[in-house]
Amino acid sequence: MRALLIAVASLALAVGSVGASGTSGPTVTKLTLDGVAFRPELALTSDSRSLGLMSRRRAPADGMLFVFPESTTGGFWMKNTLVPLTIVFFDADGKRVRRMSMVPCRDDPCPIYHPGRRYRFALELRASETRLAKKLGPLGALRRLVRQAR
Repeated sequence: MRALLIAVASLALAVGSVGASGTSGPTVTKLTLDGVAFRPELALTSDSRSLGLMSRRRAPADGMLFVFPESTTGGFWMKNTLVPLTIVFFDADGKRVRRMSMVPCRDDPCPIYHPGRRYRFALELRASETRLAKKLGPLGALRRLVRQAR
């Protein structure tokens, strides 16, 4: 009986945590960066783009890709982000438009990192990243991601 209660409680916790976050873990996809396969985490919704990599002690190995439903010029900030990052902005065709280094910020006002150009995708990578990140693709996969973005 005790084992059954533990199993039911574990199942309830698992269902509750999936329902609360809407997913059981980060969503990733297979893309290419400069022609080499990589698997970034995805930020496809307004909520996931707002949260980004906040409060994480380490950025994912292949970063986090922010996908916007429309081209934008908005900036990024590092409020409550614990690790330094490199951000690369790409246009709708996956061509790099700007690369910047960003540092953690704990206290307001935090700087805003503006690319100064329109972009459709923003890829946050570890600050130690050595990949050039000039081209994101393939184009068909990028277009599918844009259709999923909201």
